[in-house]
Formats: sequence, structure tokens, C-alpha cells
Amino acid sequence: MSAKKEKFKEKLIPLFAYNLIKWTNKSYRLEVEGWEAVESKLAQGESLVFSSWHGKSWIPAYFLRDLGIYALTSLSRDGSYMTEILEKLGWNTVRGSSSRGASRSLLALYRKLKEGASTALTPDGPTGPIYEIKPGIIFLQEKADSMLVPLGVAACWKKNFASWDHYLLPLPFSKTALIFGQPFRFKSGLEMEEKQQILKEKMEKVNARAAEIVKK
Repeated sequence: MSAKKEKFKEKLIPLFAYNLIKWTNKSYRLEVEGWEAVESKLAQGESLVFSSWHGKSWIPAYFLRDLGIYALTSLSRDGSYMTEILEKLGWNTVRGSSSRGASRSLLALYRKLKEGASTALTPDGPTGPIYEIKPGIIFLQEKADSMLVPLGVAACWKKNFASWDHYLLPLPFSKTALIFGQPFRFKSGLEMEEKQQILKEKMEKVNARAAEIVKK
């Protein structure tokens, strides 16, 4: 591919994806639960860590727009696209990965959280296994003394892609649900495995509630 075509592609893909996210989300019949408690915490200056499965980011990315929340995006070309899309939606971004730059990116997020900012992370990302909690999100939340907020997402009409995360794309005009779990901190004295299990159960609960809503 020529340099000119490559440059055109780099401009076109984020612009197309940004407009697709906007248009589809505006068309959804979205039901939201639990946002009032989260909004209250944000208004009080509480630092929050939103936890959403890697394959269920389409709706939260739009709903949480223009709040200045920080997202961790990869160092790959796809990560560059995602960075541009999220920043168009009013997010802040930190570039990093699970291998290269991981310590630096987590440190950058930690500093933002300590300043009172909030972040959103995918506890099973960036490569899975699907729906399994990795310790990074818990480590970051506890070090920054932030609160965790589990997110649940479901759609009635949808497309699940054949990727490791079964990425969920709600189809236009679909009935959809976005569930915010109660913001929480872990009790002291728990082992990491116990904390991972607690967060996993909370994630399963909000996603089950989202699935229940779209079936009505």
C-alpha cells in the first residue's frame, strides 16, 4: 500500500468508527440502571475505576463520553485508531500494553487517579481469557484508593464477532441495557484471588441484569 493510501486509511477508519458509534448509540432504545449513584460519586470528586468486559465497550464508550475519563489504549496501530476515536468522544487516553510500556502506563493512570480523575479498564483484556479477572485492575484501584464500578451490557439485536472477546456490536435501533453496579472497595485482609472472584461475581451480576432487561 502506498504512503498516500495508508495515510488516507489512517484518517478514514477512526472517522468512520466515530460516526458509527455516535449514530448507532443514538438509535438504541437504551435502559440504564445504577447511574445516579455513580454520577453522585463523580460529583463528589470520587476517583472511580469502571470495569467493563473487553468485548462490551461499544455502549459504555458512548454513554461515558465527555467526562474526561481515562482509557488505556494499546501501542498498536489499532490502538492508535482507538485513541483517536475515544478522544473525539471526549475521553482522555494513556497508551500502553500488557508487555511493552505496561509499568509506565499503569503509573500514569495511578497518578491521574490520585489527582481525582477516573478511568475505565477491561479486566479480561487485552487478550483474554474472556470473562476472567486479571489482577491489574484491582492492583491499580487499591493503590490509588479508588472505587470499582462494574458495568453490565446487553443488546436484543446484536452481532457477536468471531474474536477472542466475542465483541458485541448492538445493531441499530436495538433495545439495549447498561447497568452500573454500586461503587465499592474491597474489605481489608482479602487475598488477591478472593478479590478477583468478588469482582467477577459482581461483573456477572450486572451483565445478567442487563440480559434480563433486553429480554422483556
